[in-house]
Amino acid sequence: MSGAPRPGAATRWADLADDGRVALPEALADVQELTRADGRRVLALRLAGGLALDVLPDRGLDLGACWWGSVPVAWRSMHPVDPGPGRGWEDRFLGGLLATCGPDNIGPPRAGSGQHGTHHLTPATDVGWARERTDDGSRVVVRGTVPHTTFDGRRVVVEREVVAGTGEASVEVRDVVRNVGDRPVGVPLLYHVNLGAPLLRPGARLAVDAGPAVLREPLPPGRDPLLTPAPARGLEPVVAEHPGVRGARAVLVGDDDHPDVVVGWTDATLPRLCTWSWPAAGAYVLGVEPTNAPLFGPERDLPDAGAPLLEPGATWRTGVRVAIRPHRPLVPGES
Repeated sequence: MSGAPRPGAATRWADLADDGRVALPEALADVQELTRADGRRVLALRLAGGLALDVLPDRGLDLGACWWGSVPVAWRSMHPVDPGPGRGWEDRFLGGLLATCGPDNIGPPRAGSGQHGTHHLTPATDVGWARERTDDGSRVVVRGTVPHTTFDGRRVVVEREVVAGTGEASVEVRDVVRNVGDRPVGVPLLYHVNLGAPLLRPGARLAVDAGPAVLREPLPPGRDPLLTPAPARGLEPVVAEHPGVRGARAVLVGDDDHPDVVVGWTDATLPRLCTWSWPAAGAYVLGVEPTNAPLFGPERDLPDAGAPLLEPGATWRTGVRVAIRPHRPLVPGES
């Protein structure tokens, strides 16, 4: 697969604007404000030498479709449309590059909170975007706030920035999580990064520097939580945690025909990593899921299901980054 084109070995994208070959910055960093037929808003970003991706204001500024050149990166679910409120999280899950889980729950429903919490299905407020000059052209920064407040309980807001630029095939989600209430609250967060075909392929390996995987259910015969087999009917999902993860990144390892996909995160606030491998025909997805709390296991019986407490007035800075890079062999101990 060929990579994203560049303007020339000795030329930067910024040079095209500086010397007058490009008259307007939007020729290199285009943003379209769209409304789908179902009324949902989309910010469609198309970046020269970078990614084309959708930012979803009505889903907490999560990320939808994503393309690297002419190659899709993000997994898309089997649901053509969201059936709307009243259905479960999985019934409404359309896939996309990022679905943020929390900040009230991750994993199965618990203590009145639904599966994977409220963020991914909550519209953002005060949404805006700006195009900013960089050394290699332009970057687009999308900003907004996602409120998670109750009348007499938790009051948490997520202030989000989505950043992507020309000349680099990457997107970064930067969150400030703020407790605006008057009591400490447990705040579980999980960044559900969803990778699909063709970059996810038979034999693809996710490289993670961590201890032996801990499984939610017994491992089916012949399966490895970090190795994607060929698609087949009836293959079950494998959910695993990778304890003691180091380096705050995981790499879907490429080959001569496929680039590496590098998922990085803020290790100070996301000390854990889970994965979701579902290679069944008609599904075929790998979820890379940095998190700050247990997704399964006995820790879920702890107060706040094992999630760290955020004190009144306190904030966390956290986030995740997805980058596409030309494949290169990993050295021992590297991920």
